[in-house]
Amino acid sequence: MELRHLRYFQAVAREEHFGRAAQAIHIAQPALTRQVRDLEEELGVQLFERLPRGVRLSPAGRAFLEDTNAILEKLQRSVARAKSYATGQVGSVQIGFSEIASRHPEIPAKLLQFRLDEPLVELNLLPMSSMNQIDGLRNGTVDVAIVYDIHLSDENLGLLDSCELGSSDIVLALYEDHPLAQRPIHLRDLVDERFIFPARKPQPRYFDRLMQACLSQGFSPNIVQETATDSILLSLVAVGMGIGFTQKTGGVPRQGVVLREVEDLDVSFRLHLAWRKSDPSPAVLRFVNAMR
Repeated sequence: MELRHLRYFQAVAREEHFGRAAQAIHIAQPALTRQVRDLEEELGVQLFERLPRGVRLSPAGRAFLEDTNAILEKLQRSVARAKSYATGQVGSVQIGFSEIASRHPEIPAKLLQFRLDEPLVELNLLPMSSMNQIDGLRNGTVDVAIVYDIHLSDENLGLLDSCELGSSDIVLALYEDHPLAQRPIHLRDLVDERFIFPARKPQPRYFDRLMQACLSQGFSPNIVQETATDSILLSLVAVGMGIGFTQKTGGVPRQGVVLREVEDLDVSFRLHLAWRKSDPSPAVLRFVNAMR
């Protein structure tokens, strides 16, 4: 039994006439009659009652038609599903996601819009540091990463494609009652301040770039505490443990904290979306195009 036998049977059942069915599906009537007879012989049942002016389904034929319709409908859905996967309309995307991305003014909104536009593509947000995102791209556990450009070394760029999503300036976070909170700030004003600094181990390139920018102006921060994330840094700033550098965002970062630019500290990072060159799925490419 082949799929064509089911389609031929379905056509005759619909038209209740071999001639009209043959015309509808563009096949010669003798060939259609023979194929339906072969199907009946294979099943060992009579599917149609032959009448003077056509045919009608037998009880066995009615039962077989119900299952035939279900089989062909499921096949049609399977074909459509396969085509959807091929075009990226169905699938999944594993996204490395960090505080950098969550605090960007546009990225969360773009993620939401993609979910609305592509409801059949599953987005899995995987919280991790920038370096872990790069490792995830290399070992296949992450499909796309949202990271600063400094993490895209020459070695990584040989394996990855990327596009720029935006940039983020570095500003100073102070508790709201700090004496410097309401006046212009220069690095020389910070010599006696206690600094909460992003830890170097999870993001060495970020730490080094920030420290180098300070040292180039003859200023070395007095680091009293290193933190793994910006949210921890801002929490410690809010209670007055110290001050710290953080990325500039569009809104208030945390209650009790103010953000101020440092006049002679010119540091910014470009935020990139990165993905593997070797095996991007259609769903990943649709996501990349939506995020550009």
